[in-house]
Amino acid sequence: MKFYRNAAIEELAEQRIAELEKILGKPVEPPIPLEHIAERLLGLDILWEEIEELPGELIYGGLRMEEKLIILNENRRALFEQKPGLERSTKGHEMGHWDLFGHNDQPGQLLMFEEDTRFVRRSTPTGDIRVMSALIKTPEGQELLRQIQKRADDPDEARAVNRYAAALSMPKRLITEEALKIDRRSWPPLYRLAERFEVSISALTVRLKQLNLLYIDDKKRLFESQEQATGQRSLF
Repeated sequence: MKFYRNAAIEELAEQRIAELEKILGKPVEPPIPLEHIAERLLGLDILWEEIEELPGELIYGGLRMEEKLIILNENRRALFEQKPGLERSTKGHEMGHWDLFGHNDQPGQLLMFEEDTRFVRRSTPTGDIRVMSALIKTPEGQELLRQIQKRADDPDEARAVNRYAAALSMPKRLITEEALKIDRRSWPPLYRLAERFEVSISALTVRLKQLNLLYIDDKKRLFESQEQATGQRSLF
């Protein structure tokens, strides 16, 4: 499996954005049209299908590599509607698996919350699909976790795909420009910025922290950077 440094992932995402701008003939603006990148640059199609889930399991989607097909779980459509940014993040993760690891037989990576996760194979009406299963913290989910404990996911791959999805949905140049315009020490402007890029607030805060445009201390106080937080502490 390839190992990608963060700088290389950021460079690839920037390259995809530049390629899309060339096709469109104009600069892209948030929200980034991920579907155009998937279909016109990566040759990936997107399909909604019901994906088999076992008791205690939560699956958002997957990637059928041999068919270059992103599958979104029809059973979770309501959840996508309830959680802004979830559908786009799932697409971004699957696109990352293809763009970074598409020539390997790797399963699709899903956006996760805090559940335990493992690679599994599940069925859809048109064939099997390999996905990342989120195991909900229920007795059924924990039992399922014990049953598939030997299926180890790869932390380097998960890190790379997470970074790719963030860099594509929130390109460094664009998110930096927009973030510098707002008061990042207050939650309402951050929520509005998340809405502008059509990402979840958690995805936004992680991205801003990656770029040192936000720091949240152990008391949940917001600072515009880690240096600012350090400076504030040194005053007392």
